[in-house]
Amino acid sequence: MKIDTNQVLQFLHQKPEENNPNSPVLFLFHGYGSNEEDLFSFARYLPKEYHIIALRAPIVLEQGGYAWYTITFDEDMNKWSNDEEGIQSRDLILHNIKYHLSRINSSREQVDLLGFSQGAILSWALGLTYPKYIQKIIALSGFFNQNLVKETEDSIAHLNCFSSHGIIDPVIPVSHTRKGIDLLKEKGVALDYKEYDAPHTISPENFRDLLDWITEE
Repeated sequence: MKIDTNQVLQFLHQKPEENNPNSPVLFLFHGYGSNEEDLFSFARYLPKEYHIIALRAPIVLEQGGYAWYTITFDEDMNKWSNDEEGIQSRDLILHNIKYHLSRINSSREQVDLLGFSQGAILSWALGLTYPKYIQKIIALSGFFNQNLVKETEDSIAHLNCFSSHGIIDPVIPVSHTRKGIDLLKEKGVALDYKEYDAPHTISPENFRDLLDWITEE
């Protein structure tokens, strides 16, 4: 399907305790089949100085929930991702970032991203394609898909990243993620990567570690 990259997505917004034009902004991107309420349930535990904005993906799935791009299976159950839709969603997210920075009268030139699964994949794509808009990336249970990235000379810029994965993840094999992490490190991306004895989820230990990371950085 063709995704309208100029639409304003449904969203949830938690304002900072002390709002000012320079308050940091954190965008949340859910995984395939979920919605904006999923990661937003963590908002009350995240640093209070942030605007926290959770976006709903644009594709409505027949089985319920939403997606940033469609995933299909062939008769042998091989999985295929629609990279064209992924690129469109990447640019749609950037449009929404600019929209919200204007809406909240922010003076910030860069924002932070937190994505889970498909949302993590889009976070990497956005950060390496448009690094001047992105400062921090938290990519959970996803992987780096080079096909969604349009690199420039600035593609690693000053990105500061935390990534994690469960070693018993049945949805996205950890080996897939490790390959992407190695490639990102080769590119010079500043990256803290951790693995957990967990499936395709955010374990309590994982959540504590990402909280420590975003608080310290």
